[in-house]
Amino acid sequence: MHKIIHLDEIDSTSAWARKNLQTLNDFEVVSADIQTSGHGQFERKWYSSLNNGGNIYISIVLKPQNIEHLNELTRYASFKVAQTLEQYGLKPAFKYPNDVLINGKKISGILAESVFSGNDFKGVIVGIGTNLNLDENEVKNIDIPATSVYIETGLRVDKNEFLNKLLDNFKNDWEDFLLNGNKGEMIC
Repeated sequence: MHKIIHLDEIDSTSAWARKNLQTLNDFEVVSADIQTSGHGQFERKWYSSLNNGGNIYISIVLKPQNIEHLNELTRYASFKVAQTLEQYGLKPAFKYPNDVLINGKKISGILAESVFSGNDFKGVIVGIGTNLNLDENEVKNIDIPATSVYIETGLRVDKNEFLNKLLDNFKNDWEDFLLNGNKGEMIC
């Protein structure tokens, strides 16, 4: 079972996790139905919608002892999102450093941010946004070509089911990743 803190609406799950990092445990997940200020790389705004069953807006709090391979964490998380999308019959591709694409259109973005107090490592927050149930009209609100699982498959996705599959996939190889980093099949 995954420890998930669910928020109806928040500015950003990553900002909330960063503010509360000291009280959060390793592998706790902050999830929101709506993010009003969610962002990706270079502070690009992430479009948020609750329509048609919602999408994934989460931040995973990680507090590993071994941080040797953390520079590879975004690729690891991208690979785990891709594995989950494959369970829905999709064929993901990657746009370095942090986007997952379907048919050349963005379906997911990942942003990993390490948190330090001085020189002391406190943890890393992995923000993941994944378009599950956006329709053709909603993707027009996104400033780059985008898609969703619904657009690609015609099926509405249960957000909680997708989230649990994603977290299971993320945890499956986590210890191996901490020891060995990304292996050849995880390089995007």
